Amino acid sequence: MTMELEECIKDGFDDSLRDYIQSEEYVSAKQQERRGLAYLESLLNESQKNALHSFLDAATNSSSMLISEAYLHGVVEGIALRKKVVSE
Repeated sequence: MTMELEECIKDGFDDSLRDYIQSEEYVSAKQQERRGLAYLESLLNESQKNALHSFLDAATNSSSMLISEAYLHGVVEGIALRKKVVSE
């Protein structure tokens, strides 16, 4: 697979989520998440806040990479399966 196709797939992924990210359900969940984080931060000193933020950044990056790879592999396998079914 060429890098161009991979970029198109990732762009399509972002575009396909745009409606969900702007939905009332998602916005409400993110607001609740931010309130929870603000409360947790209010219980911590600066050093603990920095440690928490470092952990959250690492966890988010790890999850994002996994999600992106899973989506990419699903699309590639879907394309391969479609070609197989169409050619039969």
